[in-house]
Amino acid sequence: MQSIVAWRERHRLREDDAVLLLVELFRIHQRRWDEIRRRELPSFGQFRSDITKLVESAQEIQRQAATLIGVLRAASPNHGMVRVTRTAAVFAALATLLAGYLIGKAW
Repeated sequence: MQSIVAWRERHRLREDDAVLLLVELFRIHQRRWDEIRRRELPSFGQFRSDITKLVESAQEIQRQAATLIGVLRAASPNHGMVRVTRTAAVFAALATLLAGYLIGKAW
């Protein structure tokens, strides 16, 4: 406010001059946008806590991934898999061919 008074006296402007009204309008506008910016920007404390939570989540995911990798490495590669014998594969192929032939005859 003191700088505006000094500026007005330096340029010899009246109290009701249009330039002063424009300066006041600009100050109102600037205050409003400063308030909006302050409201929309998160505080650094909130930002820091969000980053801390993100780091904790990333560490937990890394721990779980390491546990899963350890379990997968410990399990044998053929764990739970049933081997198909050559005889069973030949019978399955013959049954498939017969079923295909019969379906083709029916249509």
